[in-house]
Amino acid sequence: MTGRRMGPPDASIRFKLLDASERVIARDGYPAVTSRSVGAEAGVDQKLVYYYFRNMEELVVATFQRRSETFLARLAELAVAQSPVKTFWELSSHRSGRLMIEFMAMATHTPTLREEVARYSEEATGIVETMLANHLSNARPESATFSPAFTSFLVASLARNFILESELKLLRNPHEIEQSIEALLDVLCR
Repeated sequence: MTGRRMGPPDASIRFKLLDASERVIARDGYPAVTSRSVGAEAGVDQKLVYYYFRNMEELVVATFQRRSETFLARLAELAVAQSPVKTFWELSSHRSGRLMIEFMAMATHTPTLREEVARYSEEATGIVETMLANHLSNARPESATFSPAFTSFLVASLARNFILESELKLLRNPHEIEQSIEALLDVLCR
């Protein structure tokens, strides 16, 4: 299929398809991402998916790349946040964090997406760990109890588990757990 005509990368319909792909992933999970579901969500013929993307994998990777670029830009803003650890938590535990969980699940089956997730993760981790190294040393210079790498892992892991268990209604008292997490973040910010 090399040499086939492809739609322009800056076309409004291409952006509609990316938006639709993101909504389908967020709402229905990665198994629901098909040309039919994305086309229907975008309000266009499903054949247009293959006019703008060579295959569904390319669509998913492009959707991830767009989302990860936005997230990286927001992470870069953490360096100037009043409370970067809490801001990192809010960013990680936001509903859009659900998308990252779905992308990670898809990456286990999609080598191209796996490479893109690894590239993004490396860049995001660098931003977060640098920010945390500066913040933690300023906040508690006498204590190196939690390294930037561990703090980043802790906050991101708590966020992913909180999102999943909340959605699955596995938490008896999500408000109480969220308050406990906030208390832990307060300790980290001292």
